Amino acid sequence: RMDCDMAASNGDLMHTYKDLLTSNKRGERATKSLRRKSWSPSLFVLHLGIKGTWPGIPHHMILFGPRYKGLLDDIYKNGVLPQDFSLYLHHPTVTDPSLAPEGCSTFYVLAPVAHMGKAPLDWDGDVGEALKERILDELERRLIPDIRSRIMTQFHYTPADFGRDLSAHLGSAFSLEPVLWQSAYMRAHNRDDAIHNLYFVGAGTHPGAGIPGVVGSAKATAALMLEDANR
Repeated sequence: RMDCDMAASNGDLMHTYKDLLTSNKRGERATKSLRRKSWSPSLFVLHLGIKGTWPGIPHHMILFGPRYKGLLDDIYKNGVLPQDFSLYLHHPTVTDPSLAPEGCSTFYVLAPVAHMGKAPLDWDGDVGEALKERILDELERRLIPDIRSRIMTQFHYTPADFGRDLSAHLGSAFSLEPVLWQSAYMRAHNRDDAIHNLYFVGAGTHPGAGIPGVVGSAKATAALMLEDANR
């Protein structure tokens, strides 16, 4: 506990209202409202440190799978773990070799998956390991044929980890789903409507998710706090 004139939360919206404001009526009301909203999908992220360098693999890359709409339906609507995927591959050492030991590379590969409210899978058990192996198969088939023999270190991050480590509601990676009725003014406001010295910033806050939206919300919240402080 601490006394302050203003408080800004960049934590998960549901966590802030449900867990940090448990003794406050505003927290109870906001929690009930948030439970009725739709939440963004989660992610499975595999991090790899491997021997060798690949100047032909760009810093950012998308490996499209065989389906588009059907894959999105499985993630957003059906709540199943598809047998196919589209992958985002991040290869930072092609830009900055100092991010790995000499002659080595770092990658992470990201697969969108349903959040745990739609697909309550056992990510700590066989599900996570099986998806990791399928992703390595795909990288081996399409980019690095001998990738498994080159792996020096690896770990993967699942919806369960988003929930545990970041208190992300349902393990969502992007907070509230950015549909029309949860965007702009309908998203969480930068200043709480009832607790006037409580501010919010982050993916669930106006103007929205994604890096540009989060940076925009940070600027808007900072400006609002400075304006209120100078009144």
